Amino acid sequence: MVQQNIHGGDIYRNQVSLDFSVNINPFGMPQRVREALDAAVAWCERYPDIRSEALRDAIAGAKGIAPADIVCGNGASELFPAILRAVHAKKVLLPVPSFYGYEYAAKSVGAEICCHELLETDGYAVTERFLTAIGEGVNAVFLAVPNNPVGTVVEPELLEKIAERCQKYGVTLILDECFVMFTGAEERYSFLKKYRNYPGVVIVRAFTKLYAMPGVRLGYLVCSDAALTEAIRADLPEWNLSVFAQQAGCVACGQRAYVEHSVAFVCRERAWLTEQLSEIGITVFASNANFLMIKDGRPLAKELLKKGILIRDCSNYRGLSGGYYRIAVRRREENERLLAALAQVTGSSVVENGKDDKKPAAVPDGIEYVMPQEIEKRSFSIIEEELRLRGITLPKEEAMVTKRVIHTSADFSYAQTMTYSAGAVETAKWLITEGADIVTDTNMALSGINKRVLARYGGSVHCFMADEDVAREAKERGVTRATVSMERVAKIEKPVIFAIGNAPTALIQLYGMIEEGYRPAFIIGVPVGFVNVEAAKELILQTKIPHLSLIHVSEPTRQAEISYAVFCLKKKKKTKNKENKKKRNKKQN
Repeated sequence: MVQQNIHGGDIYRNQVSLDFSVNINPFGMPQRVREALDAAVAWCERYPDIRSEALRDAIAGAKGIAPADIVCGNGASELFPAILRAVHAKKVLLPVPSFYGYEYAAKSVGAEICCHELLETDGYAVTERFLTAIGEGVNAVFLAVPNNPVGTVVEPELLEKIAERCQKYGVTLILDECFVMFTGAEERYSFLKKYRNYPGVVIVRAFTKLYAMPGVRLGYLVCSDAALTEAIRADLPEWNLSVFAQQAGCVACGQRAYVEHSVAFVCRERAWLTEQLSEIGITVFASNANFLMIKDGRPLAKELLKKGILIRDCSNYRGLSGGYYRIAVRRREENERLLAALAQVTGSSVVENGKDDKKPAAVPDGIEYVMPQEIEKRSFSIIEEELRLRGITLPKEEAMVTKRVIHTSADFSYAQTMTYSAGAVETAKWLITEGADIVTDTNMALSGINKRVLARYGGSVHCFMADEDVAREAKERGVTRATVSMERVAKIEKPVIFAIGNAPTALIQLYGMIEEGYRPAFIIGVPVGFVNVEAAKELILQTKIPHLSLIHVSEPTRQAEISYAVFCLKKKKKTKNKENKKKRNKKQN
């Protein structure tokens, strides 16, 4: 029996709050793909297309290749052994270290494994030495661009030499390009433009990493040898692709903007994360992928797991030993959490704003001193424990937003009244990375939005409420400033996220704009007060816009419980009233 290794993502046997062990797109699955998966439920009573024709056409159109050259599989892991069986592989050449799945595929067909050791002095990159390992007796060669777990690429000139040598000796070259998009230079490093000149080259790709859909299981291969592709296709099970995989794949092929922005972000964040890891004394290997291999003599994986952070221990890779780890490039806030945890594990000093965190000389009795960077963390721990005691489990995607609202307001009723449309949080994240602008009706929200982060993606934030011309026009027309402010939004020629946190009339005006054809990208509708608040939100909820993303507070709010913040305010007011009464009595006497 061939031993299966867990490559990463073992969240089922570990208590994990943050998973850096799997290398998927940090922005999550595209909203349109998620919707396609939902729609595919209606097809579950039918067999999927046994030929996956629509999917192959979509891939061919996106990549500029012939549909006949494409074979789809249940992830790349299904295709690797199918290729080896089709070419009757007896001896397989692997660079090491590299992805264990190649070795697993070779063992599953009973092939001999021949290893070519990559050198740390070369940064574990494939060099011309690899050419000498390709010769008579070898049936198949696995090569990944970029390589896993290091992230190194094979330069195009060398890759073509390898393809030519494989062709000379009748060797099948299996090129794993599952991560090639994350290089930020697909045109340079992909072999898709040249594969038709080399019938013995099989390019394997997957939707898993780029579109963050590992649970769907979808991959494909490209090969110009019709006999070989037919042999591979015949080796695969009938109906090997579900209706979910096929429909999700068709939609994913059209998500060009999502891909472009994701790749650009990963490239920037990879460089930043490399720099930060180096600053805390960790060895980082150069990478062109959405992951980094690091080296450190301390048991980082074990210590980080104690903190709920999972990274990939690379000690079971051929060619590596203990002390090598792989970490994914994720979003900035997640990467910062990893760095903070690593700093604690390694004993590196963390300096914030040029000052070390030191306990003040005198702390009043009864006051617990908490390090500044720990205050928010402690607050969220309290919130999580309180929710647990109340028997409230928040949906994973929405949890951080709801907990942030509770943290800000000290009001636990939001755990039950915050209402989200399907995929709302993911959509909001995606819109921000797309460069959407934010429009709010309150200057407090304007001040609280991180404009630097928003600008990083090309977005801006607007609040027209305090503009003199808005106030003047509102007075002249006898309407609220919120009404006029919403009208100004129509002049913004890009997707707009509405954050309505004050005026119900802003939502009412927005509803009127929608009825006239205006299309908001996203609405956060949490106006305050007692007049027309519920009615305004109901108008938005009744709009006929398909897939409208909306976050609001369901009615009625704050029924039984009073927040701690409100209690303090009321207590303060009561005390003040007592003092005023005493003063009045004193004057009368």
